[in-house]
Amino acid sequence: MWRFPLFPLFSSGHCRVRPPVRAPATRRCHVFIRSTTVISSKRRLLIGALTTTSLLVLSACGEGSGASADGTGPVYFGVSAPVTGQYAEYGKFYKQGFDLALDQINADGGINGRKVKLKWEDSQSDPKQSVPIAQKFVNDSSIIAELGDFSSPASMAASPVYERNKLVQYGFTNSSPKFTLGGQYMWSPGISQATAEVQQTDELAKFGKKIAVVYQNTDWGKQVFEIFQKRAEKLGLTVTYSSAYLPSTTDFRPLLIKARDSKPDLVYDIGYDNDAAAILTQAPKAGVTAKIFTEQLTATGIKLAGENAEGALTTATWFPNSTEPRVKAFTKAFKAKYGHVPGAFEVYAYDALTQLVHAAKKGGATRQGVYQGLKSSTDLPSVQYGKFRFQSDRRPADPPTPVAVIVKNGEQVPAKG
Repeated sequence: MWRFPLFPLFSSGHCRVRPPVRAPATRRCHVFIRSTTVISSKRRLLIGALTTTSLLVLSACGEGSGASADGTGPVYFGVSAPVTGQYAEYGKFYKQGFDLALDQINADGGINGRKVKLKWEDSQSDPKQSVPIAQKFVNDSSIIAELGDFSSPASMAASPVYERNKLVQYGFTNSSPKFTLGGQYMWSPGISQATAEVQQTDELAKFGKKIAVVYQNTDWGKQVFEIFQKRAEKLGLTVTYSSAYLPSTTDFRPLLIKARDSKPDLVYDIGYDNDAAAILTQAPKAGVTAKIFTEQLTATGIKLAGENAEGALTTATWFPNSTEPRVKAFTKAFKAKYGHVPGAFEVYAYDALTQLVHAAKKGGATRQGVYQGLKSSTDLPSVQYGKFRFQSDRRPADPPTPVAVIVKNGEQVPAKG
């Protein structure tokens, strides 16, 4: 389903991340002047010059890199995302959405005449890397809000740093119910898995009653599986087989063979796009004839799986062929820039940046301004949702309900169960 991973991900549920050390708000520079008992007039002049210089140095050290703190230069947002590594495809999706948004925002005057720019850091969506990135961002006074990370675990590991320093962490693809519980500065326009997985299971149930499940052995994967199990029981579904797999898994055949032998109607993968592509490719070799339903499946995954993706099921809330004027306008602009139809993650990124800019225009281009703007806005823009507001849990009110889609001729179209 096109949805915001609770995003686990790059570590298993057993990975321990050292608690972040509070970073000072500014760097400290020390200038030492040796004292003397007798000070000549020349030395007095020298000391005076050194003192003046030291004050200038201290002043410079107290400012973050960038020019937005004085209210005249560019306005910066920090991006923590997987540019390289296992989930780099999502970083590419983000960049396309962000770049289109930047083109339009800056052509429209930016934020009160100030250009909007991004400062990227490559986290690989790894909690061990997202924490030092957070420390870097909070110490940069030019950054007024942060976008990311892709996975919920990577974001949640860094949340204490952002919360302590009152910098909005906009986890726009973070669907873990725990993400926004991290503090008042954790916001997500993504649908919580507490809601989304229930809806996904309702759609899945239209295609079979006996389900074999494989899921990522991460906090995210285990959470989603637990939500699925509870909903499946209420719907009268039978779990014929279940097994966790590491995020680094590339050979799924042993699991698929066991799933096959449990004689399911559906094999359900609770993982990411790369997992889905591998499972779809390997399922025929493992003798799996049951339909395959995936948590996520993008155009990239479909391309990787090739003809094996035909008939694959998932759910979606984004339909680029919608007749809604806002969707038509976005899709037209996206195709003109990139030459292909936008997928859900490109839309998520585009929406996220336009929402933070909207908040900054409303509340002010400062860290507190963004926070207050998100809190008070009732008309946040979204290509996917239309205008919306946040609820008290810092999730969107009345998000769209996902519907099942199936791959036909390499494209996802609405599926009938």
